This record gives sequence, structure tokens and C-alpha cells, in this order.
Amino acid sequence: MFKRKSVDAQVGDKFVKANDNKNTVWVVEKIFEHVDGILHARLYNRAHPKTMITVSASTLSDPDFFCRAPAENED
Repeated sequence: MFKRKSVDAQVGDKFVKANDNKNTVWVVEKIFEHVDGILHARLYNRAHPKTMITVSASTLSDPDFFCRAPAENED
């Protein structure tokens, strides 16, 4: 079986869930290989940093589940 060893995201990248109201921004905190050999990303909710989710890298790159958050000015 082939494993995907790359991900189109880096620590600090921001995403929103595709089915969300686009107000909740998730920020990539860590990218790691899980014990099953599949790449995963841990994300935290920007508004509530203690709220975290972990998803496979393939889910993060699937537009049915996530899309990149629009760019913002961060002064």
C-alpha cells in the first residue's frame, strides 16, 4: 500500500470547515505521522486556542471538508 508523505499545509496555515459558517478559523499547530503511518494535522480554534481537532492530511486537503481561510491583515 502507498502512503502519502507530503501535505499541502504548514504550521500556521489557517483553514475553515467547508460546511461551517466560515467564522471559525482553524490554525495548523503541528503536522505529524500517526502510529498508523498516515500524516495528520493538529489544529486549534483561533478564537478558542484550547479547542483542538486532529484530522488526516488528506482530509485537510479535501475541499469537501476544509478550505483555506481568506487572507487577513494581521497588524
